[in-house]
Amino acid sequence: MNVLKWLLALLFFHPLMIGVIFLTFLMPFMIYADLNNILVNEVPVAGGGVIVLSLFAFFIYLTMRVKFLGIPYRKITILLPALQMLIYTSFALSVGVIILNKWADEGLYSKGWAITLLLLAITAIRLCMSLLYWKYPVVRRTNRYKE
Repeated sequence: MNVLKWLLALLFFHPLMIGVIFLTFLMPFMIYADLNNILVNEVPVAGGGVIVLSLFAFFIYLTMRVKFLGIPYRKITILLPALQMLIYTSFALSVGVIILNKWADEGLYSKGWAITLLLLAITAIRLCMSLLYWKYPVVRRTNRYKE
């Protein structure tokens, strides 16, 4: 069983995670390009980013929860927190794309209100991320002078 676990991890999960890591780093830039296209052209874009984002988040969750699969990613200590922050940022930008698509497609509100709602959504999600890392910090600090 142990050999099968290693074989599955080496042949399937880790090569897949290399692509997930690369695309997770590119995801905010791709979503930002969508936001820019909506604002400049005033035409909605296809909104499949949330589905891809949730798939990436699932693989990152597996890496964090299953100790065996996360061994290589815990060696680079900043990688998993950076991926989490990129997922949260991409989620905030995806919410912004949804808000701007409502404006561009249905004319639900004015352009100024759409941009205001976009900025409020990004700020709210960033505040939630700050609260999360305040409550569960990446590095536990201890008092080294305490005896």
